[in-house]
Amino acid sequence: MKPEDQAQEIELAEWVKRQQQAIQPEPTKPSAKFCQNALCGQAIPEARRKAKPGVQLCIECQTRREQRAKQTR
Repeated sequence: MKPEDQAQEIELAEWVKRQQQAIQPEPTKPSAKFCQNALCGQAIPEARRKAKPGVQLCIECQTRREQRAKQTR
């Protein structure tokens, strides 16, 4: 394989890695076992914690947060 072909393969692999990181950034903190909304505190199921690394809110609180965000746009 020519050196320029190897360079292209390396660049492509790096580009793919950056694209994957942009889609699913690394969580800044570990997933919480209980909802971090001060008014809730409901347990966050393990399946949700595994599916969404770094999750801090239960499904209900996250849904409300997203609905409020849509209303303010």
